[in-house]
Formats: sequence, C-alpha cells, structure tokens
Amino acid sequence: MRINPNKILFLVPDGVGVRNFLYSDIIKNLKKKTAVCVWSSLPKEAFESVEKLHDITIEYQFSPLKRQSVGTKITTEAATYARLLRNSKLVDNPTILTNWNVKSNNFKQAIQKKVSQTIGFWASKKYNRILWLEKTSISFLSSSVLHRYRVQLKALQPDVVFITHQRVTALMPICIAAKNLNIKVVTAIYSWDNLPKARLAVDADYYLVWSEYMKKEMRLFYPEIPPEKCIVTGSPQFEFYTKKERIISREAFAARYNLDISKKWICFSGDDTITSPYDQLYLKDVVESITQSDFNNVAQVIFRRSPADFSNRYDEVLNTNPILIKAIDPIWKNYGTGWGSNFPQLGDVDLLVNLAFHCDVVLNLGSTMAHDFAVFDKPCLYFKYNHFNSDQWNVETIYKFQHFKSMGDLDAVVWITSKDCILKQLKLALQEPNEVAKDRKEWLRIVVQHPLELSCEQIAAVLLTAKIN
Repeated sequence: MRINPNKILFLVPDGVGVRNFLYSDIIKNLKKKTAVCVWSSLPKEAFESVEKLHDITIEYQFSPLKRQSVGTKITTEAATYARLLRNSKLVDNPTILTNWNVKSNNFKQAIQKKVSQTIGFWASKKYNRILWLEKTSISFLSSSVLHRYRVQLKALQPDVVFITHQRVTALMPICIAAKNLNIKVVTAIYSWDNLPKARLAVDADYYLVWSEYMKKEMRLFYPEIPPEKCIVTGSPQFEFYTKKERIISREAFAARYNLDISKKWICFSGDDTITSPYDQLYLKDVVESITQSDFNNVAQVIFRRSPADFSNRYDEVLNTNPILIKAIDPIWKNYGTGWGSNFPQLGDVDLLVNLAFHCDVVLNLGSTMAHDFAVFDKPCLYFKYNHFNSDQWNVETIYKFQHFKSMGDLDAVVWITSKDCILKQLKLALQEPNEVAKDRKEWLRIVVQHPLELSCEQIAAVLLTAKIN
C-alpha cells in the first residue's frame, strides 16, 4: 500500500496562508515525499520566494474565487446568522452577535441580508434546521462550476487538498468536487477566535486546530463533526519564533531600522480599522505620555501597522516625534486593492521574530501579538479604555469576545485602563517584567499546543496520511 500521496494541492486564498503554511517548515517535511501544487487567487509571484526557500518547483494555477449565486449567498448567510444566535446562547455571550454584519452596499444586498436574517432566526430554534440550511446552500452551487473543478482535479490528480484557512465560502465548490472524486480535504482553522464566530465555511475530512481548548470549542459549536476528525497540531505562526537562526543581533537590528540601541524598545502593534477604529489615538496617548516625562530619554517606540490597514490615520502622530517613534512597516506586497490581494514577503517573518525578540514589551488592543511576545516571555499591555462614547464601538465589548474566555482568571496581560496610567504601567512592565502578566506563558500554552516547534511536523504528518485514513 502506498502511504505517501503523490501530490498535495494547497488552496491558498490569502497572504496569511503563504506565511503560515508555505514559508514554514511544512513543505520542508513534505518535499521529499510528495509534490506540492498550489491553486490561489494570489499571483504566481507570491510563490516564487516559496520555491526558492524550499528549493522546489510548485505546480501553480491561478484560481480566482467565484462569485456566489443569490441562493447560495442567502442560505449560507442564514446558516451563519443561525449559528451566531445559537452560539451566543450556548455560552451566554451576546458579543458573538457583533459578528453579524448588517451593513449593505445597496438595496438589493439589504433585502438579501434581511431575508437571510429572517431565515436564520427560524433555523436557530433547532439545530437540524441549521444543518439543513448548510446542505441546501450546496444545492445552489453552479453545476458548471462543480464540473469545471472536477475536470481540473482529475487532470491534476492530487491525493489530498489542503485549505490554508476555512473562512472562504467560495472554496466550497472545490471541496465538493474533491469529495466527488474521493480526494481527502484537510483545512486549518485560521485563528483562535474563528469557531464561536461561525466561520467554518468549508466541509472537510479533517480540521486542524491550535489546541485542545479549540478542539473542545469545535465539539461545542459543531457537534456533527466527529472528534477524531478534529486534530490538534498547534499553529506554524508560533513555530517561527523557535528558530534561533532567524534572530539577528540587537546591534544589526538597530542599524537596519535606525533605532537607538541605548534605549528600551516598546512595540506598538497596530490593529485593523474594524477591530480598533481609534488605534491612532492610543498611539498618540502613548507618545504624549512618554514625551511629557523623563521616560523620553530611555524609551523608543517602534510602530508596526497591521498588514490589513492601508489607511493614513497614523501619519499625524508619526510625524510629531520622529526621534521617539520609529515606524517599521510590514514587508508585504499588494498587487491589487484591499486585504485579499496582499501577501507577505519572506523578510516579514524574520522582522516579526526580531521585533518580538528585541523589543521589551508590546502594546496592543486585544490581538494575538500578546502570544507572539509571550514566546520570548515578554509582557503585553492591552488598552482597555474608550476615547469616545459610541454606539458603534466599545473597548469593553472587545474583551468580552468568546476567545478571551481562554484567559480565565490568569494574570496574562497588563491592562491600561486610562491614558493616565500608561506611563506607570509601561515603567512597571519594563523595569519589573517578571512581576507583571505572570501567567502569560500559561495563557499561551492554553491557546497553542506545545512544544511549539512540532507544529509543522504534525501538520505534514496529517497531510501525508490523510489519504489512507
């Protein structure tokens, strides 16, 4: 019996998939045992550095995401809304419903959204109705699109299809076509917050999750998926930090980015405009707090914007004090417009590793950067105060999101509850890092399986054996 597959097809819908699954050691563990193919809506250029890094040739095919039919869109969104309603009741957390986007670009979309919401409310009353809705959404898929994918898969003949994240509904036709041809489908759960948000948009044979905590969430929110089909592998994005060869000296890092080597380095990690619409004001508060104190002589702020943020909202504060604050932009490339056409360059992986290694603390509003820095046992400070009274956004809501329940009662981060306490909390974190956020590594162990350095090996093992299981 042949154990190893001849070909594994990677479906890569966005740049994060390139970083986490193609720049990591997964391919290193695969390349001597199987051929690697890629279908993606990203250009071939995005994968040239992958080929060079791993010394392989990738069989690449440009695969634009197909638009959904009205029937598919309405039933899919109805099922999503139904799951959000159900999930919020399951865990008694109304913030889950904030993931239902009621905004529409035009009258037609508004009507469709309203219809989906009405059907979803009905379906939320019984779980089998939700399952029926999801099955019904498949019946609206274009037969010609399904046929086209079957033809393409037959020609390629992969043994396993690996979807680098589960959130893109437009990938469902490929899943269906693959299953029609008895090709195993494996997908990775994109992030620690996705399962409560009803963002499982594809039907796979195996689901790769970060931790036992996430596997329990899968069982709770998707009871129809057998536990043996949900496999804990960790996440490659944290394995990068275990590679000592990626780290350059503090002197070299300072020279490369024009940093003051004599000062403490504070990383301000920006969020996207939806998660933190007033992020630039938090940055301004940090700069003003440091500038108006003696701390101005001992600290330097390194600002890294989110790769998904293309705004100019930080420009004003960045220009106010170019000595104190240094912007180091993500090394990503955008060949179109928006997040979907954005992909990382290989150098961005090393940049993130060195930021986390050389900076003393990280400031952020609720992102996984707390875990990135915890790998090196560096404390994270989370902003937890509002700049405005707004019906549209409230920082208190952010930390009630379901994925933050994983923190429990742990002392895992330093809370900044007002502008007035920024300087005090910063000094404490910098001068006594072992006396604050003492449970940060324990929180990391809950969120991501350890040892971190085994993630790629475990994912590769699943892909190599999926065909025979």
